[in-house]
Amino acid sequence: MSTASIDFTLASFAMIVLVLGAIFGVNIVVSPYIEENSHSPERYHQIGKYMLLSQGEPTNWGTGSTPSNLGFATEGDPYDLDIDKVTRLNALNAQALNYSTAWQALGIDDVSFRIEVGTLFDISLNSSSSLVQGDDTVYTFSASTTRDGYPLQCQVSYYVAIRNSTYSNSGSTDGLGSGSVQFTLPNSQNGTAILIGISSAEESIFGYDVLPFAHNSSAPYQSGIFASLSSLNYTLNADLTTGATVWNAAVFSHSYSFNLTADGSDYAIPRLLDGSPMILTLTGVNGSDYWAEWVSYPQVPLEMGADMSDDYVVSDVNLVSYTVDIKGGLYRFEIMFRSPAEYD
Repeated sequence: MSTASIDFTLASFAMIVLVLGAIFGVNIVVSPYIEENSHSPERYHQIGKYMLLSQGEPTNWGTGSTPSNLGFATEGDPYDLDIDKVTRLNALNAQALNYSTAWQALGIDDVSFRIEVGTLFDISLNSSSSLVQGDDTVYTFSASTTRDGYPLQCQVSYYVAIRNSTYSNSGSTDGLGSGSVQFTLPNSQNGTAILIGISSAEESIFGYDVLPFAHNSSAPYQSGIFASLSSLNYTLNADLTTGATVWNAAVFSHSYSFNLTADGSDYAIPRLLDGSPMILTLTGVNGSDYWAEWVSYPQVPLEMGADMSDDYVVSDVNLVSYTVDIKGGLYRFEIMFRSPAEYD
């Protein structure tokens, strides 16, 4: 068994321990730590548990309201987080929760915090080659899967979205974490295309990467030039720039892919049985430019909160890390805490 696989086994065991601990009731256990004024690691750990085991107030604040009490849990199992509450921590989301509001909702005046959420392992996509063959162009892409720098063997679902077409393929990475995939695109199409790779190491453990590339066109434009996308409450919202027209919307997960139907500027996101992140794409045209935009749901990776990078405070930062469940997939949820130093 590889080092990465052992890490995943330990993470699963840690989830069981955390769930058992949650049964005794977070509010009773955490209340003394919230009220006291100390700098102990145990205090920060208990505050972190409170944030992840509480639904907050109102309990459905993830769909767009302002929380008066900060908590990320669903009504389900302990450490099962609400997909929308987590997504609203991403500053790129149209309904993003700013740090000032989150800090006030936590309600602990002497503690500042920073939250980082991401997948448990990484997949990286890169373009290897392209070759024109008659009326088509064959693209070859490489994939690398790693866990904390160590190679990890995975199954990978690949997709390409361009104009009003989508293409799919599958493959794997070997024991060195390396793999490749090919797509053949007709030269009758042109514009920005999006390559999506969604990888699975074990059940409920996923990673993803997205690589825009040019097909018979100039280099892809910077993200957001033609449309800004946000996902929330199982709805994809598209804010188009003047002159942009949508050709197609689609959703991709490790096991499924569907086109989406529009209701004005909104597209309904299906509640897939697959626990992987969902990648939502929008393709369209603006004049002679055929563009493509994307967003993930939940909208991770993300960073939100106080700046903990200053040299003065680095030694004063306490990190607590958890493995959490979001819509059937496991993610890394880290919280960095800082209180005024005792010598301040």
